[in-house]
Amino acid sequence: MTICLEEICKSYDGKPVFDHLNSNLEWGRCYLITGPGGCGKSTFLKIFMGTVKPDSGRVRRMGDYKYPTLQSAYVSQHGEQLNPKKNALWNVCKAHRKVAKGRAQEELELFLTPEEIKAPVGSLTEVQKRFVEIVRACVMPADFLVFDEPFFGMSPEEKKKALDYILEIRGNRPLLVAAEEATDLDFAKRIILG
Repeated sequence: MTICLEEICKSYDGKPVFDHLNSNLEWGRCYLITGPGGCGKSTFLKIFMGTVKPDSGRVRRMGDYKYPTLQSAYVSQHGEQLNPKKNALWNVCKAHRKVAKGRAQEELELFLTPEEIKAPVGSLTEVQKRFVEIVRACVMPADFLVFDEPFFGMSPEEKKKALDYILEIRGNRPLLVAAEEATDLDFAKRIILG
């Protein structure tokens, strides 16, 4: 299956972000959406997922797929997916009704201490919150993994650990990563914006 973004135009406050953008995203592949800040990386992801509508153009599917809709597991740029008053385990389990508490605990322990898992997410560092959001997205039974600047603020070691985890758990699901910094993402096909 291929998801096609065809002739996508999008403006904010009269300023064009995309002017007849075309892109094909194939099943099972990894993509890096890259470019300078403000070039539309987040907007690209949101149009792909259907949470933002283009001013013109369309997103369509080519090929066979058994369900009428497709689900994306999303890591937001600013952590909007997390409830800061609840702990990491609660946040991961609330991602989907099929996420078992035991599995969520095991996955979180790859990145956080037991004390950090029990603490309110709002008290964690930005990198720890990223880990929670990455685990939350990866355990969801979604068709696509869509990550907006998931490695921001991470050390090279933390980034490698997170990236190894993502690549291992994704299976053959398409992975879309928006990032200004493209280091260590050579395995992904680049879509350069801006």
